[in-house]
Amino acid sequence: MNSNNTLLPLSIVIDARESATGIGTILIQKYGMNVVSKWLPVGDFIVNDKVVIERKTTRDFAQSIIDGRLFQQAVRMSRGFLACVFLIEGRNSSDPSLNIHPHAVKGAMLSLIMSWRIPVFFTEDEKDTANVLYMMSRQNIGAAGAVSLRPGRRPKRFYARQLYLLQGLPRIGVNLAIRLLEHFGNVQEVMIAPVEELIKVRGLGKKRAQSIRDTLTEKDG
Repeated sequence: MNSNNTLLPLSIVIDARESATGIGTILIQKYGMNVVSKWLPVGDFIVNDKVVIERKTTRDFAQSIIDGRLFQQAVRMSRGFLACVFLIEGRNSSDPSLNIHPHAVKGAMLSLIMSWRIPVFFTEDEKDTANVLYMMSRQNIGAAGAVSLRPGRRPKRFYARQLYLLQGLPRIGVNLAIRLLEHFGNVQEVMIAPVEELIKVRGLGKKRAQSIRDTLTEKDG
């Protein structure tokens, strides 16, 4: 084995509309990341396939409160991903040129944090945003490159709790847990599914499916 092998570069997906910000270029040139640009239906960045980040300038954040986009985005982010983050870029918490009271801006932030359990993180500019994204991409990476929910974590979101339960099955990581939930719709249907139905899930072979059934049905002793 070659002891000089290097790790594969960290990857991030960036919404194509963010190309003008130069953040992708910074991630490539400064941090050596693998940047994939595509049109994203939700969020501006996806880290490790499981964390979605919505980037907003202070003006856009305030405007999204005024026009009602903010919490619609929060709904879509929470439904599709295990973890969500709002990045607010700029030195002020709101744009003074917009007709919105600072208390309304703070109230929206608190609602995201306390009601939606979506953290709000501030960055100064595009360079700072790129640095935060790079640091995020290095966090919570499992051996297979996925975010693991099992070790020491007790997620509170309903969707995340479902995935947490499924990852308790033998040899089921986060990716297969997501596919199982997408295929069957809920945890109960997974638990009662026969081998013939389990193997219809991409990546779940007959041997692993049988192991799941055995775990769920065999009695101790």
